Amino acid sequence: MLLFVIRHAKASERDSQVWPDDSMRPLTKGGIRKFERLAEQICEIHEPPQIVLSSSFARAWSTARILSKVARWPDPIRCQSLECDHDDGVEATRAFLALRSEESIAIVGHEPMLSDFVAELLGSSGPAIVMNKGAVAILEVNDPKQLAAGESFPGSAASLVALIDPSWVAQGRKKR
Repeated sequence: MLLFVIRHAKASERDSQVWPDDSMRPLTKGGIRKFERLAEQICEIHEPPQIVLSSSFARAWSTARILSKVARWPDPIRCQSLECDHDDGVEATRAFLALRSEESIAIVGHEPMLSDFVAELLGSSGPAIVMNKGAVAILEVNDPKQLAAGESFPGSAASLVALIDPSWVAQGRKKR
């Protein structure tokens, strides 16, 4: 299985006065622009996934919608496990993905759960990569059925195919 792990693009700063419900915190205009540039280029690098699963929090959902609109990826489907904290989110996401039959899946969510999830798949006990805002990690999962919650796997369950950061894409597009 090819797995696209995507952290939401840059969002507004936490402020309980402005957004008492943090799940409603939106992307910034700059975050949208940077991620749109990444989305324009990602469709040139890889075929779109068969399904896009996303947290329904505004910042993740908007990021998934950009992929749908700009990169022509499938419309996102809400995945509640991507809204969970740390260990609960990692276990729930593993279990959910183990039941999927698609050959390529994208998940859009939040930190620090995504870094923990990627680290576990890569066989690391600590953060294996840094998932900056708007970053995309592409993993080749060896045996998706092995992802079932509670199932342990020796070594790594996946290998890193690519790591794409929006700042790299923005740098590559600057005129000199």
